[in-house]
Amino acid sequence: MSTNPRKDYFLLKNGLDYIEVEAKEESIINTPLWIEDNLDKAREIGINGATKVRKYFDSKFIVNPKLSHIFNVD
Repeated sequence: MSTNPRKDYFLLKNGLDYIEVEAKEESIINTPLWIEDNLDKAREIGINGATKVRKYFDSKFIVNPKLSHIFNVD
């Protein structure tokens, strides 16, 4: 679950990789209830998101390319 306050939809997709929660009382209450009623689908979404995060946000793989880009080094 995430409120996604930056509205960043570049890599992670709502309903596929995470469940977006609006920063409103109704959404904050209803989303955990939806998860409870849809455990298999919620689990699938969680697995998709965790897999994508491990693949694309692993510092062992992204730090060197980012530093190379910052310092213009090939």
